[in-house]
Amino acid sequence: MSNEMRNKLRILRGIAFFVYDTKTHSLIFKFNSKQHAYDNIHINHTTLNDCLNCGTLYLNRFLLSKELINEFPFNTFISLENLKKLIQKIQLKNKSIQKNSKKIYAENIKYPKISRIFNSINSFAKAVKGDRSTIRLYINGIKKEGSLYRKQ
Repeated sequence: MSNEMRNKLRILRGIAFFVYDTKTHSLIFKFNSKQHAYDNIHINHTTLNDCLNCGTLYLNRFLLSKELINEFPFNTFISLENLKKLIQKIQLKNKSIQKNSKKIYAENIKYPKISRIFNSINSFAKAVKGDRSTIRLYINGIKKEGSLYRKQ
């Protein structure tokens, strides 16, 4: 299916909502559907529903609403790319990392594109749905030399 057709279907079937920035008191973006938000800003569906239904602020800054709010006097629409950058910047700023945690570079032999740096063993374990103690054995060199975690 082409991207143009996907956009048309998203507009027809999707639940549109608005993103307001409480810091600048302005409307900054309109999503045509929840799925569009899931795919682009990587918001969890329960978080999005809480923000839309209960009025919870997303990242303690953004108000998400299905309706236009007249109390926000300004409309400063930003592009999707700028919204992504703004949200990533706030997520990194709010991210709490333990003082003693060590960064881990996880290199995937089969799929090098998904190799990346993790902030801790716990964050790597969550990403691969693995066991921290097993991962720790690989990091400390207790596992047989040359062996790969999950053969990757």
